[in-house]
Amino acid sequence: MARTPSTPRPRRGGALLAGGLVGGLVVGLAVGGLGGWTASHAAARSDAQAATPATSTPTSSRPVPTYTPVPTSSLGIPASEAPGSSTAPSSVDLATSWTAPDGMPTQGRLLHETIPATTSHFTARQALVYLPPAALTADPPHLPVDVLLSGQSKGAGPNDVQSGGHIEQTMDALATVDRGLTPIVVVPDQLGPQSANPMCVDGKLGNSRTYLTKDVPAWITSHLKVQTAASAWTIGGFSQGGTCAIQLGAGDPARFGNLIDVSGEDGPTLGSEAKTIADGFDGSRAAYLAAQPEALLRANAPYRDTNAFFAAGQLDHTYGPVMPVQAARARAAGMHVATWVVPGDKHNWTTARAALAAGLAWMQSRIGLAPSGD
Repeated sequence: MARTPSTPRPRRGGALLAGGLVGGLVVGLAVGGLGGWTASHAAARSDAQAATPATSTPTSSRPVPTYTPVPTSSLGIPASEAPGSSTAPSSVDLATSWTAPDGMPTQGRLLHETIPATTSHFTARQALVYLPPAALTADPPHLPVDVLLSGQSKGAGPNDVQSGGHIEQTMDALATVDRGLTPIVVVPDQLGPQSANPMCVDGKLGNSRTYLTKDVPAWITSHLKVQTAASAWTIGGFSQGGTCAIQLGAGDPARFGNLIDVSGEDGPTLGSEAKTIADGFDGSRAAYLAAQPEALLRANAPYRDTNAFFAAGQLDHTYGPVMPVQAARARAAGMHVATWVVPGDKHNWTTARAALAAGLAWMQSRIGLAPSGD
């Protein structure tokens, strides 16, 4: 049985339990405001600093480097984040190899960046990019990547993941516990300027899939110091973004080795099956059926290393019932699955920010940023 995120797991070095951190995040975020968040964040930071100081590594006598501010590029990205000509590592166990420099920033940096649609020609709005404290140092490590997606509604877009999802605060809290380490987070626009629903597939509604699987990764790897293995890349999202996450996590495991599906649908849809096939798949029922997560999971199984986190609100009577079905399919296909029902909430950003926080915290040890208690 998959471990739920609220189950405490021992963490080496006396740092906060992963489950304890998630509990703090959920309590603070689910009450619906920064007031609740601030209290839990402060508690997490205090406990973490008491247990494992950010400037020392209990198991090593290595000298602690000193942090000095680094210049930034015209994009606001630290110049030290430029990938350079050396080959990026596929993955790194930073939980044991990283030493945080003395005086490292205690908070990350949130940027707005334009990601060109060079291959897809998809019309996209600016993306959000979160750089954790470790990425703001003079010698930043190569970090994992989280690609997160908003839901789809009138006016929806990447900024919702900050305004509704509080992603910057969530990642800062994780960084506080894990010595400045979180993935670099990129929130691209999979919807387009009209907040439409191209369903994260390629077609006459826009080549959203190619934008997410080709253009966005190409921009990330050419501008940031990141790990290249699929095991270091996570695709996640809420609602339509959650549907996209299971589509791409199941359909492109060579790019995305982990996924977080919060309140996603059973598959890409424009409402009715007939409209979805006509407008989204150029009338091809075969293409429509092949794009369903259930079919993608069957086609690419077994998934020997994929981690998958599924969540939905307890009172979400539309998408809530989909969650255990999708999770069971993923588990049957070989993915390492955890599920969580957010208590007392519906299909909204209160559910989304709590569930995203839980899923991101659950991933930390699985992508080499926190000691594993498994």
